[in-house]
Formats: sequence, C-alpha cells, structure tokens
Amino acid sequence: MLDIRKMRLFVAAYEAGSITRAAEREHIAQPALTVHIQQIEDELQVRLFERSTQGVTPTPAGRHFYGICQELLQRLESVGEQMQAFSGTVAGSITAGIMPSICHGPLAPVLARYTETYPNVAVRIVEGLSGTLAEWVRSDEVDFAICNRPATTPGLSLRLLVTDRLVLVSSRNSKLTPFSSCRLADIGSLKLVLPSPNHFLRHTLDHHIDRGDFQPVNTLEIDGQSATLQFVAHSDWSTILPTVALINEFDSHRFTINPIDDPPLSTELYELRSPRRTLTPASEHFISMLEAQLKATPPLPEATA
Repeated sequence: MLDIRKMRLFVAAYEAGSITRAAEREHIAQPALTVHIQQIEDELQVRLFERSTQGVTPTPAGRHFYGICQELLQRLESVGEQMQAFSGTVAGSITAGIMPSICHGPLAPVLARYTETYPNVAVRIVEGLSGTLAEWVRSDEVDFAICNRPATTPGLSLRLLVTDRLVLVSSRNSKLTPFSSCRLADIGSLKLVLPSPNHFLRHTLDHHIDRGDFQPVNTLEIDGQSATLQFVAHSDWSTILPTVALINEFDSHRFTINPIDDPPLSTELYELRSPRRTLTPASEHFISMLEAQLKATPPLPEATA
C-alpha cells in the first residue's frame, strides 16, 4: 500500500535523477530504495522511471505521479501550522538556509525583530553557499533558503528578491578613495582574493578575467567570507563582495569600499523553496521581514577625500 514514506522516496529519486544520489539524500541504502520504487510501480501497475547507467528518467506516468505526490506532501506538511493559525498564534519552528553575505550583513536586525515579534517560534539558521543550500532545500534539511541562484534548479521554486551591486573591498590603507567608483582594469597591481569555484561569484569573476576585462597580478582562493575579510583587512589584497555584506562596515573604517563601474558587476538574491511544500506562517513572516530588510539596504556613502 502506498504511504507517505514511499512518496518521499519517489520524489527524491525524481528530483535527484539518480537512485544513488536519492539514497544518499534520504539516508537509506540504495538497494532498499530500489525495492521501494519497484513496489510503487507494482502497486500502480505502471513504470515510473526508465533506468540507465546515467540514472533514472521519469516516464510520462512518473511525471504525473510526481505532481500528485507534491500536492499531497505539501498539504500534509502544512496541516499542523495551518490549524495553529486558527488560534491566532504564530508558533512552531523554522530552519532557514542563509548565504554568508546576508549572515554578515542584514540578518542580525531581522533576527532581533523576528524573535521579539514571534517569541513562540524556534529559529534555526544554517549558513551555506547557494549550491549547498539548494541541496538542503531539496532534501528538506531547511524549510527555505535565501541565496544566489544555484547552478541547478530542478526540484526548486525560485523567487527573485533583490539585485545587489558588487563592490571592491580593500584594507583601510588602500590608495583608493573610499566609496569612489573604480574601473578594475585601471587598478595597478590588483591582488584579488577569490572564492572557490563552488561560489556563484567565482564564475562571474572568472568570466570577466578570461574575457580580458581586468587582470589581477595575483589571485588567492579563500572559501569563507569571514576569513577573507580578516585577511583583506590586514594585507594589501582586495576582494569583491555584494554591497549587502558590507552594510555594517560603512562606518567602521576597517575597509576601503569602492563601487565598480567597469565591468558592471551585480548579483541576484533569491528565495528558494521546495514546490512540494507549503511554507508555514512562521516561515512566511521571516521571509517577509528579511526581504524588506534587503530592499531597505542603504546606498553606499558618498566618496570622501
């Protein structure tokens, strides 16, 4: 008989496109997952996947069954929170996946306001890059994520929140005028700290470097925003980050921050959620607060002499 567990396993295989990856995601042995999929097909008397050495591909019946599973799982997962809404109390728990730039920038005031407004909600924040956060959304390890657009989006619903300008960040001893616009190609001896290839920004910067838009004399890879900023603050190296990551540094005088006019660089911040889940009121309120904070990001100060 079909049950919720089997539906989740089918959805995992569908979204992963692989029994092996789905088994890892659901923390189940691969042979056991294969048996569950075969049992579903036997019960429905229809083939849901075509198998190959590359993975599994859904049949038309499989695609239709995926839609049914999504709807049923969404409704079941939202039952508790929806019934709570009748009491007029926002309660429960949320697990939010947040990218480092937001954690370093606007998250703190949002958390302070949210926990004061909704004291009956248990909040868990998990920091990660967009690719990792996307996987966590697919596997239900987080309820939703706020991050850059991940490289792959199957099994996700995306909503654009804001577009943010990228800026050059150097130490306070930089020869650049704070907050003045710059052309990267005009900066001599530019030593640039880059994130790892797992980060969206790395692909953007590599594209412009390969195209000859600017050419650092040296590069260094650090896959961590806090470590990057610490290094930049105490060296003659620079890095490139979203403006939102630096809002708490505008008046700190730890860094020299410069908007980049050429090449024009920006990033988009998205809300990621699973289409098979209905977010609870607690999650929706959190996203609304964070989105408002992101849209209220102050502009860069005027250049100072």
